Amino acid sequence: MREIKVNGIVVGGEDAGEADRLVRLLTPDGMMTVRMRGVKKEKAKLKFAAMPFSFCEYVLLKRGAYYSVKTAEQAGSFFGVTSSPEKYIVGSVMLECASAAAGADSADIFFDLLSALKRLVYSDVHPYSIGLNFVYRLLVRGGYIAPSPRDAEYNVGIDLQQSLPPDRAKRLLRAYLSLFENKFYVKLKAAGSL
Repeated sequence: MREIKVNGIVVGGEDAGEADRLVRLLTPDGMMTVRMRGVKKEKAKLKFAAMPFSFCEYVLLKRGAYYSVKTAEQAGSFFGVTSSPEKYIVGSVMLECASAAAGADSADIFFDLLSALKRLVYSDVHPYSIGLNFVYRLLVRGGYIAPSPRDAEYNVGIDLQQSLPPDRAKRLLRAYLSLFENKFYVKLKAAGSL
């Protein structure tokens, strides 16, 4: 059996059998679906590594159609997104969008998501501003919209993002999400996101 190490962020998953989960990991090399055996059991040691927002270094073994997780070591904690409903909603939207936009080489998306989640959990910037910046950057990177000088407030590096008025940021985020859904509709539907 071939063993590999990957850094990944859990962007989703689904139950598989009585105690297993199939987990979708976003890695710098793209999306992977891995099987996590026994993580639905009450005392499972790797339960933390199967939850959305987990950022771990995974040691994987190839078994059948999927890689199975042998071990996982937490590389960072983004469970602070549960500290407010707005952070959790924006964080969940970012996971879904990153999952849908990821391709064969997803290093930029992976590192943008990592930075955006850090900013979401550890900064005072309003969650909608962070989500808007992240989704906007995905659309620009994918070539679906062209950056415009009028977007200068949120077309900045994620670490430089400042809070916009929450109502304005929320309205713009919704507008870009609808554009995102239109542009990535087939991929979102195939990923089970719609």
